[in-house]
Amino acid sequence: MKTITVKLALLALFFAGAVTANAQKLPNVQQSSLRAPANIKVDGKATEWDNQFQAYNKATDIAYTLSNDDERFYLIVQAKYHDVIDKILRGGITLTINHSLNKKDDEHIAITYPVFTGSGQSDVTNMLARKENEKRDANNSDVSIDDMNKVLDVRSKSIRVSGIKPVTDNDISVYNQQGIKAASQFDKQIAYTYELAIPLKYLTLPNNGADGFTYNIKINEPSDEPVSHGDAPPSPPMAITATVSTDFWGKYILAKK
Repeated sequence: MKTITVKLALLALFFAGAVTANAQKLPNVQQSSLRAPANIKVDGKATEWDNQFQAYNKATDIAYTLSNDDERFYLIVQAKYHDVIDKILRGGITLTINHSLNKKDDEHIAITYPVFTGSGQSDVTNMLARKENEKRDANNSDVSIDDMNKVLDVRSKSIRVSGIKPVTDNDISVYNQQGIKAASQFDKQIAYTYELAIPLKYLTLPNNGADGFTYNIKINEPSDEPVSHGDAPPSPPMAITATVSTDFWGKYILAKK
């Protein structure tokens, strides 16, 4: 048993080192515009990107890529550390987009996902904690990635929107008619991938986006939602690093054909 435990610990250290080395090769903020792949699909998977990203931000510990086509603006984010994933699940990621390079745009738009209701947050964070515990106990394997994704899919059905005039509700369904898309999934390594797509018409960019605009990506502090709901178990304790928000700014110019 000790031999198995040591091997698992060494394997975990190897993958952690590989993640760190790869992150160090990427810029802290994306440096250039990018056309979205023709086969892009908002499904919480980085398949069309070959699991490669344009930047790794050290303030938030996430890898990300921004891109666009002629119709939509896309954000894909991947988090590999448990504490970061846990914070995302508890508070969501907010993408704020200004209409210009001015960071103090009073008419910016902001989109937050995932947004949980009821016992959704505790259901997902508990499954994540149980799956992480499996890494430490080879005999404990009762949570599959498929189970986690099924619960995540069922529970994360809302997107929070502000600043888009045609969208009058603060929270909209992921199946909305406005064309705003969001999805997230866990992969086999328990990395969490988040995808978002926004129709360009909602950005109302001057000069068709050729002048550039600023954006902010923020991992929010945990919501004030109660820790338990009825018979549902409470969310597991948070890491200290998950109690405060983290964010960063960048600039983007729409990529043309």
